[in-house]
Amino acid sequence: MRFYFGVSALWLLFRYDVEEYGQFQMITGVIGALVKTGILLFVMIGLIQKYLALKKNYLLFFVLTFIGLGFVGFLDLLRDYYTADPKWEWNSSFGVITVDIFYRTIPDVALPLGLILGKKYYEDQIKNIQIANANKELELKVLRSQYDPHFLYNSLNTIDAIIDYSPKHKVKEYVSHLAALYRYLIQHRNMDVISLEEELRLAKHYFYLIRTRFEGDYEFILRNRMFKKEKYLPNGALLTILENVVTHNKAIENSTIATQIEVLNDHILICNNKGSINLKKVASSGTGLDNLNKRYHLLSEKQLEIRESDKTFSVMLPLLDLVH
Repeated sequence: MRFYFGVSALWLLFRYDVEEYGQFQMITGVIGALVKTGILLFVMIGLIQKYLALKKNYLLFFVLTFIGLGFVGFLDLLRDYYTADPKWEWNSSFGVITVDIFYRTIPDVALPLGLILGKKYYEDQIKNIQIANANKELELKVLRSQYDPHFLYNSLNTIDAIIDYSPKHKVKEYVSHLAALYRYLIQHRNMDVISLEEELRLAKHYFYLIRTRFEGDYEFILRNRMFKKEKYLPNGALLTILENVVTHNKAIENSTIATQIEVLNDHILICNNKGSINLKKVASSGTGLDNLNKRYHLLSEKQLEIRESDKTFSVMLPLLDLVH
């Protein structure tokens, strides 16, 4: 507002000089105009905060605004009358005086008040965006924290299942893949999105772990290994879908739960044949498809697409583009 008052003072000096005001009139006119504008802004901002923002009493706000503008305008009219040289004639008509009073206040307060309110609105919008982003970040952290314990629980069960009957080198190889997978999870635990290439690398470790534990019950087939590098997924999205396949489908005797992962231009299609347990069953820990869909919603406008038939279940994971 200092800039506004400075420009206003220069404009008034220029105007009074063009209109050939006397030196005393110029000084009192500039000081009076700046003081009047300052008082008007103080009064208007106070009334807006108290009667509009807090009490929402619109009638009282307009009444007090009318009185405030009228009083300040009347004082400015008196200042102009007593400092004018030569003296101008006082018109005692109520209508003329009223118009003159509000003519001296409304235009002078409208522009600076508009600038202040516009600046306040802009700052509030930025603050709201920052709060919304902070809430999204917090919610994403909560969702990620739900995911990690769920996968850890299944991984520990896997070790328990193979350690009694597998050869030592097999157990060491399994632990090596498991360590590589968890090293990756720890290094990327605070990241909201992961490149498609890294997510597929993580999935390959998981393929080995599941094949080792369940032998021939589960098979994973990765198609179309050529894809654009600048594509991303929510952290652990593909692993979440693969976990759901294993958790909710049990291989029937002499059959295999085959999962095909196909990388397309703007999404990944994961399709598996159904086993003896329906994939639609939701994990009680809440870390399945609902969790992943919420993360997609927080990161973008995209959502999962689920297709189901009597024999197959497929999930389409949208690929994300990062905006730099």
